[in-house]
Amino acid sequence: MRRLRTQAELLSQTEVPVLVTGEPGSGKCTAARLVHSLSIRSGFQFMRVKCGALTADLLEKELFGYEHSAGSGLPESIRGKLEECARGTVLLDEFDVLPVAVQLRLLRLLETGEFTHCGGRVPVHADARIIATTSSDLELALVEKSLQEELFYRLSAFELRVPPLRERLEEIPLLLGHMINRLTKRYGVPAPRVSTDLLDACQEYAWPGNLRELENFAKHYLARGDEDIAISDLRSRPGYGRSRNGNGATHGNGHSNGHVRVSLPMAKTPSGETSSLKLLVRNAKLETEKGAIVQALEQTRWNRKAAARLLRVSYRALLYKIQEYQLVPPTAEAARMFGTDGLGELK
Repeated sequence: MRRLRTQAELLSQTEVPVLVTGEPGSGKCTAARLVHSLSIRSGFQFMRVKCGALTADLLEKELFGYEHSAGSGLPESIRGKLEECARGTVLLDEFDVLPVAVQLRLLRLLETGEFTHCGGRVPVHADARIIATTSSDLELALVEKSLQEELFYRLSAFELRVPPLRERLEEIPLLLGHMINRLTKRYGVPAPRVSTDLLDACQEYAWPGNLRELENFAKHYLARGDEDIAISDLRSRPGYGRSRNGNGATHGNGHSNGHVRVSLPMAKTPSGETSSLKLLVRNAKLETEKGAIVQALEQTRWNRKAAARLLRVSYRALLYKIQEYQLVPPTAEAARMFGTDGLGELK
C-alpha cells in the first residue's frame, strides 16, 4: 500500500487519464480520490459517475449534457458532468459497461479535448481529468468487442492496481479499528472490545467482498456486541482458513504464514479515556515518512534530486516535505547552501 500511495502521488502530478483496477469493494474509488486530492485539481470538484446505474441515453446526457428547445423555441444547453467539473476530476466508475456510442464520444474527448452536447453541434472544450475504474477482465471485453480497443489503450497507459484485502491482511487491525471508530461516532455508542482472538479470526478469512465486506462485518459486530458470535460467523464462512498473503500462499492452521499480526489500538470512546486510533495512525505514518526522507537525504549527502529519485517522488514533492518537517542539513555551511535556496524553489 505504500507503493500504491507512491504511484498515486506520481500520477497526481500529471494530467493523463488513469485506470484504477481491482476487485469489487477493494477501494478503487478511494484510490481515485487519493489521486485527485494529491493533485493541483484538489481544490475543485470530484464527481463520481456510476456507469452501470443509468441507461445509455441518460448516461450520455449525464456526461456530455444536451440541448433542448426552451419555451421561446430557442435551443437551451444543459451542462453535463464534464462541464460542471471544470478543472476538477470526473470518475467513471466501472467504465467498461459504457455503451459503444458513449465510448466513442469519450474517445473523441480524450483525443481532442472537446465534445458536443447531445443534440448539439458546437464543440465544447473540456478541462476535467478522467479517472476510470473497473473490476472486470478487460482483455475479455476486448475479445468480445464490448470495449473499444483505442479507448482501452488510452485509459490503460497509466494503471493503478488496488490489491484485494487478502493480499494485505496485516492492515485488518487498523482498518477494522478505523471502521468501528467511525461507526461509534456516527451512532453515538461506546466502542466494543476488539480482542486478539477476533483479529486472528479476521486475518484467517479471505474477505472475497474486500473492504465492503469488512465494513459490513464491523456494523454487525457493533450492533450485536457479541465477540463469540462474530468469530463463529467468520468461521462458518466458505473463505475462512483460506486467506492469502501477498505471494498467494494459503494457510489454515491458525498460525501466521507470511502476514504480520498487529495488535489493535483502542478506539476513542465518548469519554475520551483512550487515544484516538486515527491520531495514532497519523502520527506513526508521519514519523515513518520523516524517517525515510532523512535517511534518503543522509544517504545522498543532501543531494535532493538524488534523494527524490531514491524515494521515487517528484523533486518538488520532496522540497515540500523538507519544508513541512523543517529538515535542515547537518552543518551551518550546508544550510546556507541548501536550505534557503532550496526552499525558495517552492515559490
